[in-house]
Amino acid sequence: MGKEIKIYDDIYESGFLGFDENGILRTDFKMKEIKILPNFTKYFGKPVDHFENVIISDIHLGSKLSQTETLITFLKNISFERLIINGDVFDSINMKRLSKQHWKVLSELRKITDKENHREVIWIRGNHDGFSDLLTQLLGIKVYNEYMFNWNNKKVLALHGDVFDVFTSKHPIISEVADIIYKFAIYIDPVKNRISKFLKRNTKAFLRNAQIVRERSLAYGKHKNADVVCCGHTHYPEMVQQNGMTYLNSGSWTTNPTSFIGFTKNDVKVMSFSKDDIFKIETSQIDENRFVKDIDLVDEKIAVLS
Repeated sequence: MGKEIKIYDDIYESGFLGFDENGILRTDFKMKEIKILPNFTKYFGKPVDHFENVIISDIHLGSKLSQTETLITFLKNISFERLIINGDVFDSINMKRLSKQHWKVLSELRKITDKENHREVIWIRGNHDGFSDLLTQLLGIKVYNEYMFNWNNKKVLALHGDVFDVFTSKHPIISEVADIIYKFAIYIDPVKNRISKFLKRNTKAFLRNAQIVRERSLAYGKHKNADVVCCGHTHYPEMVQQNGMTYLNSGSWTTNPTSFIGFTKNDVKVMSFSKDDIFKIETSQIDENRFVKDIDLVDEKIAVLS
């Protein structure tokens, strides 16, 4: 009997069962829910948990295609100092089309601008943003036609890009029909967006238009002495180095996955984001420490392979 008691004492002392000598569950063994956030190692070659500047565009609130749940998840969990919304926050000027979820996005933006958060939100007008002045008063967000800021000893110019879209202005009916087809393609395949992605990759008019926006925005950026130009409008995320300048397009928040531009202290990338990139697990503190350590080891291996 004494030998068995000794075995039990050894188990309790080891902490394996998670109880103290009084039979009470130890604090570090109590279960809790934790979030595992993306660290974007595959883009930067090392973990990144904070951005100086984040640029998103083409949210299209009021449209059923707007990925509002994903955007709210993004805004609540991704760390940044300045958020630049590069046009087309709304899909139309019809406020009645805004659902409860769409208003939640606006509420989240309002929270970010609160003084205690020490974060800034810049809103650049897009061709769909018809009532931006009204919402400036409601949300306390400054609205610009274009916005330039300094980053890493470079000048960055952000503008929506619709002014360079000559195809849409010259062929409004064709553009409207194409837009309807594109939106329908997303609607019937909202998860993988296979049809819409195929159309983007293989439609000459679309690719040509994206190229025109890119080239004309770079020419305009050169005129403004910018080193980096960021646009939206085309819904085509890309990063291109051309003639000593960098062009970035933030894509849109109407497809899955969505995309954004992230500026660290000395690097910038166009990245995809899905609400599934943030996942929750129920664990104890002791297991969380082990888990985080394992994740760090995996990130180190990815960085080496990159």
